[in-house]
Amino acid sequence: MPTTSQLARSFSGVIDRVDSAIGENRDYGSGIGPHDEDDQVDALVEEVRNRSSLPGDVATTKSDSAAVRYPNGRSADLVIETPERTEYCEAKLFRFLKANGIPSPRGLSKVFSPHQDHSPWSLIHDVEKLATAEIRAAKTLLGIYHRPVEGAGSEITGQQIGEKFATDVGMWADHECHVV
Repeated sequence: MPTTSQLARSFSGVIDRVDSAIGENRDYGSGIGPHDEDDQVDALVEEVRNRSSLPGDVATTKSDSAAVRYPNGRSADLVIETPERTEYCEAKLFRFLKANGIPSPRGLSKVFSPHQDHSPWSLIHDVEKLATAEIRAAKTLLGIYHRPVEGAGSEITGQQIGEKFATDVGMWADHECHVV
């Protein structure tokens, strides 16, 4: 099992805690969603680290920017190292509604848009970035799906979102990805 899968399981056990503890973003309100991607990933990793349930040594852009750098100067969102393997991982929070239940105007585009080729990059663009990185290590994607409790989207599972993403990658990129 890839270590990214183990980390995802650990994230699912702490995301509600991080969501309530991360604090308020000055412009957008409380919760993990309004914070930038580096802060989101780092907050989740730190909470899992505090619970001693990391699948190995994990570096994030915020915790160790040199450890997540590709040879071409770009960076992964996180790197997981175990004695058996190293994984470079691009991660995104799949949160399509704001904390107040209003649809996020950028929620879908930051995941699924093949045309979002500027900051922030969409996860489809991250596929290309990861695929072309000149590294000799496993390359993984992590979509952290924040499913609404009620209303639109509450019936959609993380597996279904992952399968939709994999299908979209197949349509818009010259790469394949598989859901685990």
